[in-house]
Amino acid sequence: MPLVSLDDRLAIWIATHRYKPLDDVFVRLGTIEKLGLVWIVLAFVVGLATRRRLWAAVGWAAFVAVVTFAADAASFGVKDIVQRTRPFDAHPQIHPLYVVHSSSFPAGHAATAFAGATLLSYLAPRAAPLFVLLAGAIAYSRVYVGVHYPGDVVAGALLGVLCGLAALVAFRALRARGPAFRSVLRPRPG
Repeated sequence: MPLVSLDDRLAIWIATHRYKPLDDVFVRLGTIEKLGLVWIVLAFVVGLATRRRLWAAVGWAAFVAVVTFAADAASFGVKDIVQRTRPFDAHPQIHPLYVVHSSSFPAGHAATAFAGATLLSYLAPRAAPLFVLLAGAIAYSRVYVGVHYPGDVVAGALLGVLCGLAALVAFRALRARGPAFRSVLRPRPG
């Protein structure tokens, strides 16, 4: 069980070596990520900036909303099967910055963050590093605040990327079939 031990040790170390001025930042990263909200808003803004049509921006925001919700639902499906104890329950030295009541594996915030980052990277390829950086910060925040293990966020991130890629494959198949999709939701050259 060396990986489990490493996961435990990293979670304990990170949660017990916080830097107080960053506590609110990492709590807020979790707050803006609720159900992928930050990605929905970003999709609308980026869609409006790159497409210059309100209905295209609304379409991208709706698409991102559906996919991030699907990533969150998938993470809860896995949580129900795995039932991993939260780090703050398993390790008394971890004092969470807030408490959640579901199981730990995988991290739903990481799943929605990386699903959103995957979709927005398709929509605006030049900004992809910024989207990935934001998703990574959101994922890391879950360990920092004491509610997830590093392995939870890695699994959540992988689940999110898979949900995002599956949605893009489906999207591209639909776009190939209909002219309305081709003109509205086509990515801008990178």
